[in-house]
Amino acid sequence: MSGTVRHMSENGETAAPGGHRLLPMDLDSDLCYRSLNARDSRFDGQFFVGVTSTGIYCRPICPTRVPRRDNCLFFANAASAEHEGFRPCLRCRPELAPGNAPMDAVGRVAAAAVARIEAGALNDAGFDDLAAEMGISGRQLRRSIEREYGVAPVELAQTRRLLLAKQLLTETQIRITDVAFASGFSSLRRFNHLFRTRYRLSPTALRRGKPVGAGSDSVSLRLAYRPPLDWQALTGFLVGRGACRAWPAPTAGRHRWPHSGPQVVRPARTGSSA
Repeated sequence: MSGTVRHMSENGETAAPGGHRLLPMDLDSDLCYRSLNARDSRFDGQFFVGVTSTGIYCRPICPTRVPRRDNCLFFANAASAEHEGFRPCLRCRPELAPGNAPMDAVGRVAAAAVARIEAGALNDAGFDDLAAEMGISGRQLRRSIEREYGVAPVELAQTRRLLLAKQLLTETQIRITDVAFASGFSSLRRFNHLFRTRYRLSPTALRRGKPVGAGSDSVSLRLAYRPPLDWQALTGFLVGRGACRAWPAPTAGRHRWPHSGPQVVRPARTGSSA
């Protein structure tokens, strides 16, 4: 839902603040009210509700009591609401929609921390260091992550390491010891224990039937994606920023990454065999 909402003056003209004309847009008031009543976050920032009994306009996720249907007017943007004389709510803060108001801070901080964990932030530093980077205490961050994701931060980190190790074991011939360290584990014993506990088989059993090549200096990995993918635009973006040198081909791109040998990257749909 985007655009502007129509406002009619006494003489029937459609106008906006400052005399600029607003393009008409139809908002489904019944759908808007149902979204407001459910505090559906998918509509946050898509429309605003003006409450005629208070003169205040809010985001659809505002934590205050839901007003009566006949007291609600719906607007496609904050400017339209203010044009009609409504003041912004001090609790849900429409100026920060969507997702940036203080009421959204728990989810925002948790998502940022999880992104850092997924990137390997806990491989070389402790959880308290990550919390300090986020500007909160370790206890606060741990509670935020558990509230939003239902698991402890250490479990997220362990899952990330194990899935990377599983991919390396499945798709490469790297020695198991090197797989453990490359995945972020500091102990081979710990790696073997977690792998057996979580996946009910050993790293050696997963790789059984795939011989380890001696002296091979190439590593092939599959990077899944969800189509559609503009392959030419992606490679052009990387090349333009010095990430690699590329020689495009009809079905493949051959890249030379810094400090590595030639790499062949081929687009392949998610779900195809490795």
